[in-house]
Amino acid sequence: MGEDQLMSRQQWLCTTAASLCIISCICSLFTIAIIAFNRYVYVCWNDMYDTVFTRRRTVVAVISTWVAGIAFDLPNHLGWSSHRFDTKTQKCLWDRITAYHYTIFFVVIGMLLPFVVTFICYWRIFAYIQLAKQRVLRIHYQARPDDIHFSPRDARIAKRVIATLSRPSVPLAVCLSVHNVDVCTVGVEVGPVKG
Repeated sequence: MGEDQLMSRQQWLCTTAASLCIISCICSLFTIAIIAFNRYVYVCWNDMYDTVFTRRRTVVAVISTWVAGIAFDLPNHLGWSSHRFDTKTQKCLWDRITAYHYTIFFVVIGMLLPFVVTFICYWRIFAYIQLAKQRVLRIHYQARPDDIHFSPRDARIAKRVIATLSRPSVPLAVCLSVHNVDVCTVGVEVGPVKG
């Protein structure tokens, strides 16, 4: 109730906070995806790294993350959606209820796409390192390919990487896109509440 009174009198404040939040969120997620791709090229395609990541292309990639962030927020200023205080997330964001199609667009392209790119890049790095490890073991110990398997330690590392990448954004993305009403338990969005 209090937030409605505050935000109705200070709508510019909510609009500014929401724009900064959306732009920085998208910029952050796309930057993480670009870093993952950078690491993938460096580890798996090292001979092509200097060709793919020139100074100019790197600057363009960084600028493009900010352009993407602004492009994601622009529909809120052009009438596709709008900014308002969101009681579900307790912050100023876009209007999820009246612009559910924008929510789907934001979640799929702005959150899940960078997550999938990041996941694939790091998974490919992990697989590449495992193959290199197998080659080294074969040469050094003259082991047969059947004798070399993923160790339990390798599986634990892969699980930790996946959990680390998915924990911050996937539950919120699912909650925002599946529940188009303003009620969602805090436990679903941010994890169990400790009393």
